Amino acid sequence: MQEPRVVFQVINSLGTGGAESFVVNLLRYLNREKYQPVCVCLSGPKHTHNEALVEGLGVPLYYLRGSNLTLAWLHNRMFNALFKQFRPQIVHTHLSGIRYALPLAIKHRTPVRVHTLHNLAEKEIGERANRLVRILAFRYRIGGFIPVAIAQEVARTVEAVYGYKNPPVILNGIPVEEYTPNPSQRMELRCECGVEPNATVIVHIGRFMEQKNHPLLLQAFSRLRRDQPVYLWLVGGGELLEPMQQLARELGIAERVRFWGVRSDVPALLSAADIFTLPSRYEGNPLSVMEAMAAGLPVVATAVGGVPELVEEGVSGFLTPNEDVEALTAALQRLVDNVELRRQMGEAALKRVREKFDIRHTVRAYEALYEEILQRRRRSLRSQNVA
Repeated sequence: MQEPRVVFQVINSLGTGGAESFVVNLLRYLNREKYQPVCVCLSGPKHTHNEALVEGLGVPLYYLRGSNLTLAWLHNRMFNALFKQFRPQIVHTHLSGIRYALPLAIKHRTPVRVHTLHNLAEKEIGERANRLVRILAFRYRIGGFIPVAIAQEVARTVEAVYGYKNPPVILNGIPVEEYTPNPSQRMELRCECGVEPNATVIVHIGRFMEQKNHPLLLQAFSRLRRDQPVYLWLVGGGELLEPMQQLARELGIAERVRFWGVRSDVPALLSAADIFTLPSRYEGNPLSVMEAMAAGLPVVATAVGGVPELVEEGVSGFLTPNEDVEALTAALQRLVDNVELRRQMGEAALKRVREKFDIRHTVRAYEALYEEILQRRRRSLRSQNVA
């Protein structure tokens, strides 16, 4: 029986973002009879829920300490040692992982080299060394890395930015069953928070950063009619958390907005909510939308990036123009006012995510891509030997 192929999953860290959760799920669902996953983080441990999950899976987890540019040599030295130790047949990078993996994958002649773009190409390209490595890899095809887009819109930007035509598209996925609504948990959490039985809870999950556009959401929420109880739950941390708390006070809505911080019980929070919203300025293929759909929630989101590939307008939610506070307010108000519409859209969302966005579909597609690249490499080597 063939030994499992070693797969390096390389990422900045196992923090609390969507790319990090995606890597955890890849590690979790890869076929262990065929693949031996190893996770490599460019920075030191963050002591997060994701790190605990990976450790619980028994997956080897390594941290390349010294994350600033002056210590890049330390990354390379430690990473090179891992290449020598494990001799991976597959290197799969995320975010800034390609910057360090590309030269070592060339040096060690790693057969399969894949990089997932977790955002629009122009947003992920980065600056300085990160930018240079991506241009070399995708525009000039140096290093043999295959860019994988997580949505058709992301694939379009890969071609626009790098001139790389028809990159593989593998949709993101989540473990759908983990987000199944739990009625008893819902009532318990709502009672704990003092939410009235007839109240509507709108929830947003995402880091407090410019991309997520919390100011637009707070402005829209402040415009909702107050003839019935409505609450806004904001889940996540980040550099703009305190300014958004201040904005909520200035808008006179602080008593109806709950700032949850970073949480590991997202399924429970979604189960207790009624509407999910994501007013981002740009997105790739956000896991938070999939998670909300798996929890049976209708979605109100800006029609940016790959979001329209997730949410069917008027079926599983509403899509609004970017930066349009009036449209966002109207869509939210419509769902707040209509319980039956929320139910219908929530059921449609759950059906769609089960059919198209289960993590097992995603992982099988990556495994098929690994094997396809490996077979191409073998055929190329055989033809060279014959010649």
